[in-house]
Amino acid sequence: MAYLGIDVGTSATKAVVIDTDGRVLARSRVCHPSARGVGPGRADPTAWRSSITAAVAQLGSYAAGVAGIGLDTHCPTALLLDAAGRPLAAGVTWDHPGLAGPTAELIATLSADERRLTGNHLMPATAMGAAYRLFQQVEPEALGTATTFGLAGTWLGQWLTERRAIDPTQASYTALMSGTDGRCQWLAEALVRFGIPAHQLPPVLPSLSVLGPLCPTTADVLGLPHGIPVLVGSGDTPAAAYALGTAPGGRPLFIMGTTHVVSNALAEPDPRALALQRTDVRTGQWLINGVINGGDALADGAAQLGFGRDDSAVAELVDAAYDAGPADDTPVYIPHTRPERGPLWFAEPRTALLGLRPDTTRIAAARGVVEGVLFADRMIIESCVGADQRSLYVSGAFGDEPRLPQLLADVLGRDILVIDESHLPALGAAAMCCEVLDGTIIDPPRARLVQPRPEWHATIERRLQQYRATWSQVTGVAPPSTLDDALTRTVC
Repeated sequence: MAYLGIDVGTSATKAVVIDTDGRVLARSRVCHPSARGVGPGRADPTAWRSSITAAVAQLGSYAAGVAGIGLDTHCPTALLLDAAGRPLAAGVTWDHPGLAGPTAELIATLSADERRLTGNHLMPATAMGAAYRLFQQVEPEALGTATTFGLAGTWLGQWLTERRAIDPTQASYTALMSGTDGRCQWLAEALVRFGIPAHQLPPVLPSLSVLGPLCPTTADVLGLPHGIPVLVGSGDTPAAAYALGTAPGGRPLFIMGTTHVVSNALAEPDPRALALQRTDVRTGQWLINGVINGGDALADGAAQLGFGRDDSAVAELVDAAYDAGPADDTPVYIPHTRPERGPLWFAEPRTALLGLRPDTTRIAAARGVVEGVLFADRMIIESCVGADQRSLYVSGAFGDEPRLPQLLADVLGRDILVIDESHLPALGAAAMCCEVLDGTIIDPPRARLVQPRPEWHATIERRLQQYRATWSQVTGVAPPSTLDDALTRTVC
């Protein structure tokens, strides 16, 4: 028995086929650069469809024998669909420049209790129900004929099965679903006040459930067996966390890409609503995500120090930083070179490179930049991860390169387990099939252990205290509270 996992990301579709033991039989990846070529804050679903078709084709004969399909998509992108599930206009992404006004209107519509039930700091990325008002302005004809207002996962599921739905991990980012009470239902009164007809919203169905059979038309397009079950699925970050067995009190996941994202599962919602928060794949637990633009900040820092902006610049920066010793006098880099989402919520860049002198060595300067990003990572991680969770999974495009994972372990003072699986969300989507259709929970992919070096501990802790003080001076705010502090205050 084999299962297909499809991961529709922002820039590419990835697909895997696994057996019931979790062994990956085939992988594929197809970019869809034209998806974001239809204007600022818009996305073209026809590009996703083309990349999905090509990605499945690349799997060859393995795809023809699959017995089920698991799904995950990037989130959130809002769409208008007709009765057949066809997109009527380009989608609206969370970074659309016109969403600020509708988002403010939606937030003003919600009562205090409703805002608490959403569980989120409300802004365009977590209040995508506001896209309905934006569609009224920019796509009135499409809205007038639409039968469904949904997100990317709604479109994908309906294309595959001719049935519409949305899962709780994506609906959590609409500001229209009750999430913190575990009910996962649309906020009916808020819909009326905001003017969204309830019948235009898809039903909220559990991620770990079957949406329906693969319809013949799409099966023929993809070269897949007719009628195989298709799961409801989830967002991409929850799918990656699912692949690793993330559970309350267990090992969180830290993803180092263009953005650096920590994901941790909780047995009860985080009362601060500072990090991005969503109902998890598993009923009765919640997933919080802390995010910073870490990859972009490393690239910007590399450019500032003269390493350039080509693909090798960050790798050269990290190599130089690794060669610095504890005694080297390093500058302090506050890395928020772009606006930040939760838990920082900076509406504008807040960045500085301080203490860089003419006699600062190249390796010391590089160490200061890399350390500045990793110290910010540590603050974000500690805001979402308990102190007793002493190890983390880490995923990134490291290859066999040990240096950045080692620097991260040193700065965090925690063991990290590096996951080299390049298709983690797609693997999680396929693994959901194993559980739902076969009753099997697969083991996480293999990881390599990296431990902090004791000789760096005292230096790291001393520099961290200095960094936190400088960070507050530059950003104008105190560092985010830790998860342990927040939960302690709640209990008290």
